[in-house]
Amino acid sequence: MIYLDWASTSPPNPELLAESASVAESHFGNPSSAHALGKAAREKLDEARDRLLSSLVNEKTLSPSLRGRIAFTGSGTEADSIVLLSLLRRSRTNASAPLHILASAIEHSAIYEELRLFEKLGIACSFVSARPDGLIDAESIAKAVKPETALVTIMAVNNETGAIQPLGELVRAVVDKAAALGKKTPLIHTDAVQALGKIEFDPYTAGISSAAFSAHKIGGPRGVGALWLRESIAALSLGGGQEGGLRPGTENLPGAWAFARAAEYAKGSLEKRLARARMLEAQLLEGLLAIRALPLPLGRQAGDARYSPFIVSASFPGLSGEVLVRALSDGSEDGSERIAVSTGAACSTNGQAKGRRVLEAMGLDAKLAFSAIRISTGETTEARDVETFLRSVGKIYAHLKA
Repeated sequence: MIYLDWASTSPPNPELLAESASVAESHFGNPSSAHALGKAAREKLDEARDRLLSSLVNEKTLSPSLRGRIAFTGSGTEADSIVLLSLLRRSRTNASAPLHILASAIEHSAIYEELRLFEKLGIACSFVSARPDGLIDAESIAKAVKPETALVTIMAVNNETGAIQPLGELVRAVVDKAAALGKKTPLIHTDAVQALGKIEFDPYTAGISSAAFSAHKIGGPRGVGALWLRESIAALSLGGGQEGGLRPGTENLPGAWAFARAAEYAKGSLEKRLARARMLEAQLLEGLLAIRALPLPLGRQAGDARYSPFIVSASFPGLSGEVLVRALSDGSEDGSERIAVSTGAACSTNGQAKGRRVLEAMGLDAKLAFSAIRISTGETTEARDVETFLRSVGKIYAHLKA
């Protein structure tokens, strides 16, 4: 099967899996234990933490207190959730003070669905729609900031369209609006799962308060994520105090080590992989137009720096995106290769609907959103894979649409 669903998950790097297995065997002690085996595991965990932090924050001359801290989690979703749930504790500590959370309407379901739950709990949440180009407008964000806004959350790279949000501009808009209101700047969080290893991204220089990451998007194992924090927050979940009290439970040392090594590799090879991704992006966009598909956002051009070249969405008017995904996966009777693409976020049990939510929040016509699929490339994707995809999807589209 030709794999073009890297935004959902990446094939694990065999070398990293081997390293992870080796760490699991050689450092099997509990990092919280006081004996020698526990101390050795703790040192290895701290090394993984330092290596991951060094891969994220480029400014090495900063003091440790300014570079922020890393807490390992079980996923990018959990990293997002820790930040959001900390606000519940804050709201109960000071129940008389109103609490407001501001988010983009194109957030990953890890943020969006959690905030929908918050609304049911009586916490005010606002969602700012994206422009047709998939980007969030700084003026719209500024208008939505209220005196009681405690958190603003905007994802760095959209997992449906690849749109790279102008975080620096958006952060400045939030800071300026808070100052105009005479209020402290709210926390600013970003889901950076699709940013790590795909674009130049440094949470410190972006000016944000926190960022969530996931290992399996960059060749690491599943079941391990990370939360970068500029300053400490009060976690809602309590237990043994692991990860600085943010994420109780015995630490996943082999996973943390593999994550740190994956991040180091991704950073070191970013320039080379970006060049390949841009080449494949151009091939995809040209080929999609040739078979009368519509790249999304409408009018997207190859090489546009506003989008991650690793993610391309396209609509096939007149045909359900879900049907097209299944047809590509099944292959055809003439021996065509089976191809893996998606309609939206794989980590949602209702992925297609979530994908439509994102596209419709950009103002895209519902029929075009219904006909959309996502093609995402990675390190081992070849031009011939894209060529095969275009040939297959063109035949399927012509046949099923007729």
